[in-house]
Amino acid sequence: MDNVLTKWIQRLFPRHRERELELDQSSRRVALSIGLYKNMSQEIQAEIERNKFSKYLVYDRGDHHGYH
Repeated sequence: MDNVLTKWIQRLFPRHRERELELDQSSRRVALSIGLYKNMSQEIQAEIERNKFSKYLVYDRGDHHGYH
């Protein structure tokens, strides 16, 4: 039933298929970016642990919202 509805919408709105493809492509790019960020974060954390200098770092969580 869902497939029939999708085909019917695509026939009525040809641009719908293009939008679906754009959304799918964007979703994949976001997922890839998140994956790359997580991997890089893990690599940085591992390097910090290996070098034993994490106790000297000051972390800024970025949640100050204008407060000093």
